[in-house]
Amino acid sequence: MRFQQVKALFGTVTERLKLLTRRNAVVSKPVSVGDRHIITLCELRLGFGAGGGQGEGDDGSASVGKGTGGAAGGMARATPVAVLVIDNGKARLETLNQ
Repeated sequence: MRFQQVKALFGTVTERLKLLTRRNAVVSKPVSVGDRHIITLCELRLGFGAGGGQGEGDDGSASVGKGTGGAAGGMARATPVAVLVIDNGKARLETLNQ
C-alpha cells in the first residue's frame, strides 16, 4: 500500500473519531421530566493508529519477493463518570462508582 493510500485511510479513521466526539460523547443531551433535568458526563478515550509497508526483493528462492501492506484502526469509548441533576433550579453533581 502506498503512502498516499495509508494517509487517506488514516485521515478517514481520524475524521470518524472526530465525529464521535461531537455527538454527545462527553456531555449528553439533557433528559427532562417536568422541572428535573439529568445530564450524563462521560470520560472519553480515543485511540488510533496506522501503518504501511512496501517492499521488493529476491530471497534466492523460486519466488521473487514482493510486498505491500497497510492498516488503520481506531477506537472510541465513552464511560459515564457522573450525572448532573438539575431539580427545581438547583443543581447537584452525582458521581458514579466505577
